[in-house]
Amino acid sequence: MPTSYTHRVTIVCPADLIPDANQLALVLGESPSDDHTFGAPHYEDAGGNLYAVSSTVATGNFQTKAGSPLQAPGHAPDADLVAAARAQAAIYIHGQHGPDGAAPGRLWVSLEPAPGNARAALDVAGVTPVPQEAI
Repeated sequence: MPTSYTHRVTIVCPADLIPDANQLALVLGESPSDDHTFGAPHYEDAGGNLYAVSSTVATGNFQTKAGSPLQAPGHAPDADLVAAARAQAAIYIHGQHGPDGAAPGRLWVSLEPAPGNARAALDVAGVTPVPQEAI
């Protein structure tokens, strides 16, 4: 049965949560390579905190799936569910949890109808690209 991608999900991940967020991406994702969803932190907030960003299409049930009990998927039976649960506990859905924007300890998520605008989501999150010479 084909998957229907109806939304764009943009996630801003603090540098220290990258390993855990990659395990959550692996558990919620569709392939073994989803454990590489978040790479090096190439974005920063006004305070200089560093973040990795991922923006992709998602199904309409992303929010429900992201908040459901975690189980290792068939494509990753050895997924680290403890790490994935730490990331899951840090999820902050834009527009639903008080003050908005990326922050340390917060896996900031923007979910909007596809095609969505990742750049606009990053503006709301309050992060900008780190100048290449600083990396």
